[in-house]
Amino acid sequence: MRQGDAFEPTELTRGPWDPNAQHGGAPAALIAGELERISDDRSFARIALHLMKPVPLTPLTLTTEVVRDGRRARRLRADLKSGGEVVCFAYALQIQGDPEPVPEVPLAGRIEHGPEEGELAERLTAYSMFGNDAVEVRFVNGGFGQPGPATAWFRLTLPVVDDEPPSPLQRTMAAADFGNGISSAVHWAQFTFVNPELTVFMLREPEGEWIGNDAVTAIDPGGIGLADATLHDAHGPFARALQSLYVAKR
Repeated sequence: MRQGDAFEPTELTRGPWDPNAQHGGAPAALIAGELERISDDRSFARIALHLMKPVPLTPLTLTTEVVRDGRRARRLRADLKSGGEVVCFAYALQIQGDPEPVPEVPLAGRIEHGPEEGELAERLTAYSMFGNDAVEVRFVNGGFGQPGPATAWFRLTLPVVDDEPPSPLQRTMAAADFGNGISSAVHWAQFTFVNPELTVFMLREPEGEWIGNDAVTAIDPGGIGLADATLHDAHGPFARALQSLYVAKR
């Protein structure tokens, strides 16, 4: 719920690690929508989200600013605060393309099976949360609790804020933060693999409600992981999402 530049999160923003903290996809989608409010007609090419600490289920304030407005590139920043403390911030990059078309060189790969062929994801928690109750998740390869590469389709089933329809950018950011969760390289019950950041690179805006996430995770013995995902719509791949991970035994 919006009250000026303040937002009241609901239980549907919860994540799987802590019932008192939000899933990263919830603030990612919220911030994306507020960045769009100060954007111009240039396309979003990148959004980098930095999660300074678990985002609580308490009233939050969100401020945005244009950091630099160049001729070709426009840089934006958003700060999400709880009680005056920044819990998450993001940088966004908009790029002005040339009016003269250039050759298309698409991202590689394609998800062969659409969401209608996917299997509805199992519940991760007994409580209401973002990944089962605010987002419909359908796997076409792998699944929660199955270590290894995975592919799933994601659809926001509720507005991010009040009654505002989710934008393509919000749908993108919400789905992007699931890469490490669906492609866990280790077992959920034995390890924590939390992402303190999320960086999404976009070639274009997606079409439709469903966002496909085709992800794989790599882990070094020193405890650093990397989730690497390609994001798709019905027409094919349109973005890449990378997450640095902190990996440790529970």
